[in-house]
Amino acid sequence: MTLDQKKLLYQKFCAVLTAEKQEKFEQVWNQRNTCLHLVLENIYQSLNASAIVRSADALGVHYLHVLEDEHPWEMNRKISKGAMDWMDIQRGKSPRDMMMSLKSKGFELVVTDFSPNAIAIEDYQPQRPVALVMGTELTGISNLARELADVQVVIPMSGFSQSLNVSVATGIAVAQLSRKTMHLKGLYPPTEEERLDALNLWAKNTIYWSDQIIKDFELENQINSI
Repeated sequence: MTLDQKKLLYQKFCAVLTAEKQEKFEQVWNQRNTCLHLVLENIYQSLNASAIVRSADALGVHYLHVLEDEHPWEMNRKISKGAMDWMDIQRGKSPRDMMMSLKSKGFELVVTDFSPNAIAIEDYQPQRPVALVMGTELTGISNLARELADVQVVIPMSGFSQSLNVSVATGIAVAQLSRKTMHLKGLYPPTEEERLDALNLWAKNTIYWSDQIIKDFELENQINSI
């Protein structure tokens, strides 16, 4: 679908959406941090996956990359509160392809790790967009992620426990990095197409008969698929 067609589709949705809902979409988009992408490696517990998505959406993350080469991605809507409807979720089974794709687009690959090379997350000062990689529950990040990483960070701990649940660790890391990367939007602004993709996604997931609107639009404009 071309950019102009995406604009026209959103106009179709706006004919149904209230002015308040349209304003809310624009407000949320302006607060989205497109300079921070989240990558999840084989999160196998649905409660953790769901809690992560809910936290990420609340903290302004829009792009979520899910690796499921070992464990399938499963969600619990009661826990996520439907947050997956508001995020651009891309799923894949090739860790190298996904991570290298992000690096080729200029993202700094940041992993959470306990290695001696890791720096405290509060000391890390990103200068370009960040793709944060969080590892699986038991073993953390993969050797491949560690190999491809540009930066390794650690969340300092002061108690007897020296580990965190992955959903808690992700929430802390995203909160820290969101604050540190939000200003980069001025240097790396999202495109108009990204904005329209988000608005159309949100409209589609808000209007319960959106599939029919899309089908009619495709027929009118002789489009094979959205």
